[in-house]
Amino acid sequence: MLSLHFNKQVFINALKANKNMVTYLSTTVGLMVILIMHGLIQGNLKPEFFMYAFIASIAFYIWAVVDQKYRYQKQSNSTE
Repeated sequence: MLSLHFNKQVFINALKANKNMVTYLSTTVGLMVILIMHGLIQGNLKPEFFMYAFIASIAFYIWAVVDQKYRYQKQSNSTE
């Protein structure tokens, strides 16, 4: 059996450092699971649906990162 070493503290520090990434990765995984369940129930599971969901998740992540950087710059400019 394959044994993987997992350092919990490194993982916890990564979660604290980048909350947007955790949010969008968990959303992406949730969306993929829902697509699989829907596809199994309806019988029309297509690979394109997963590609669209992944692209949408990436787009929302990029939007959040740009928004966060813009708000940080706007706040730092207004305090000067």
